[in-house]
Amino acid sequence: MQASVKRILCNEDGFVLGASILLSAILLLAGVLALWTSTNEMHVVRNEQDLAREFYSAEGGIVEALQNYDTGRTEWLTDAFLLAGPQAAFHKVELKDVNNAPVANLEVRCIMNASTPALLNDELSPAANTLPRQPHIAPPPSGSGFSLKYFEVRRYGITATSATGNTQVQIGAYKVFNKY
Repeated sequence: MQASVKRILCNEDGFVLGASILLSAILLLAGVLALWTSTNEMHVVRNEQDLAREFYSAEGGIVEALQNYDTGRTEWLTDAFLLAGPQAAFHKVELKDVNNAPVANLEVRCIMNASTPALLNDELSPAANTLPRQPHIAPPPSGSGFSLKYFEVRRYGITATSATGNTQVQIGAYKVFNKY
């Protein structure tokens, strides 16, 4: 009886086959998990890249509006805009790249101390109509170098939305005018 127990305990026939199958299963599982993780990471990086591109497109629309308020393709601070008055003045433009593909939608309106007029609610997006309430016409900021007696500022809200509509950037701007 002792011989058969010793023979069973010391018998290693087939051990290598079982160990190799177990090791292959572990390596296969590790490979599948590594592939799954890398695929997920690639999706995360692609999404972050798309969000950054959308943000920069919307921000580029803001910069374009600030730099070209009276010239170029955004030209929003026109005589017609100023004569319409703060209750009705707005400007909308779709910005396109060199391939004529839409990049961002730009909306400009006056910042007012009152609620949004119905005309603007119908014409502009909810984001463009959600501006902080401040007086449209105010004295120049202190330290700006402009005399309180001869100058005033007018406040405007600029909203840029990426072409996909997923990203919006909003900024407040003012322009100094002579009092008349």
